[in-house]
Amino acid sequence: MTIINISLASFSLHALSAENSNYYQDHNGHFIGYTSDGDAFPYMTDNGSYANINRDNWNGFINGQGEIVPIVGEVADISAIANTFYYKTPDCSGTRYVELSSSRRYNEAVGGYILRQSPNTKKIQQYTIERDQFSLDDMDDLFGDKAVSQSIINANGQSVCTEAEQQVLRTEWDQAINATDEERNKYGEEISYTLDRIADLVRDQPLVLAKVSNESIDITHRYPWMGFKIDEKNNVTAYIKSIDISQPIDFINIKNPPKPPQKVYPRTSHEVTVHVRYNNDLSYVNVTQGPDIAEGQITVNKQSKGIYDITFPETYVPKEGDVNVFQLLCSVNSGADIYAANTTIGCHKLEHENVIRVTTNLKGKPFNSDFSLNIQH
Repeated sequence: MTIINISLASFSLHALSAENSNYYQDHNGHFIGYTSDGDAFPYMTDNGSYANINRDNWNGFINGQGEIVPIVGEVADISAIANTFYYKTPDCSGTRYVELSSSRRYNEAVGGYILRQSPNTKKIQQYTIERDQFSLDDMDDLFGDKAVSQSIINANGQSVCTEAEQQVLRTEWDQAINATDEERNKYGEEISYTLDRIADLVRDQPLVLAKVSNESIDITHRYPWMGFKIDEKNNVTAYIKSIDISQPIDFINIKNPPKPPQKVYPRTSHEVTVHVRYNNDLSYVNVTQGPDIAEGQITVNKQSKGIYDITFPETYVPKEGDVNVFQLLCSVNSGADIYAANTTIGCHKLEHENVIRVTTNLKGKPFNSDFSLNIQH
């Protein structure tokens, strides 16, 4: 029996297109990624320099240590890796916001992303961020007007909702600035000191916030070459695995760079497991029975909302093969989608094609849903 399992996910990474004219490698010649901005960043010798690379439909910035750097407005913004989310409600509900570096005091509308480990699943989730308008002349902006509550992943890996530190300052400021005449006559010196102290504090350390996307992307196993470090404060940093940073990363500037060797997914058990995204990306493949499957031999094409065509090598799904020789099983992934209970799914082989079509619906209407597909011979 040959079993092919496919898990399909609902979210996609928005990769930027770039000409593969140059690339980076470590000093042993191990491939890191292509880049189109080599003239701008020809050297990466320490954490202070970085370069834009693209690899396997991923696009982002790396530094000289092989770490993947969160970018906002094309500038590295280290504060964006913090695991704290802010909310403009007192109970950590609604739109999420994240803190940017206090030095980033400009109205840049360029987005980036942050990584966070889910306290429940321990999976690494990627969130996109978008810079909100910010004004040095607006006291509300200096306070971080949307930081009413904050959710922090504590030392035990739990997500805890508390009053934001900035909200404590804002409450103290409001009480002082709205003091009655009687209070001013009695506590005028203390009130003036409070106003001066808080004003100086928020001007020196303004809470610059950016909006966080409602949807996240699970990238725990999305890219085999990408690893993750989690520090004592549960902050997540991504890095490129298997490169040697004992010497500077090399920039190669040639017109026709060599392509990395084609990956072959090794056999490791009695089934074939394929994880793909609905935008055709494969996370990883384990092949254990039958011939090896090389990268690119299994593809996913989204025909329209909720309709996916998955093409297999003919050694697994022959174009003219008798459909009675294998069984198709498909189901919505349990726990992967909050709408799973109301979602239906169907799958069948297309006539004269080595293609399996999968359709997913929410309450009878086409819907993009996570699902699993099994092919059993």
